[in-house]
Amino acid sequence: MIFTALLVAAAAAATAGIIAAFWDDIRKWLNTLVKKVVKAVKAAVIGVKVFAKKIAEGFQEIAKSYQLDEEGKWHETTITKTVPESEVPPEILAKAKKMNQEVDISQDLEKELKLVI
Repeated sequence: MIFTALLVAAAAAATAGIIAAFWDDIRKWLNTLVKKVVKAVKAAVIGVKVFAKKIAEGFQEIAKSYQLDEEGKWHETTITKTVPESEVPPEILAKAKKMNQEVDISQDLEKELKLVI
């Protein structure tokens, strides 16, 4: 019984570590994305959406940023990154597998990082 409790606690700690690492990785990735997009498009980033998608090679993170240039023209920049399933929180992976298409995880990111996007 004590061994089972220790196993459950260890599994919970490992899952918490995966979740924290996943969101921290996305936060860093988005920060880099915004800096590069501002340089490339020479426009202010107005918004960002983050999506998840299950693919054959693993799991794909998709970030779409929306910019408005000085001439009032809108631009959308999409950047993708493939990561192993083992690095994705179970609830995000389940959503992506269930939908079999891009799943918007922007609100999940906002809640996790306590940001206003």
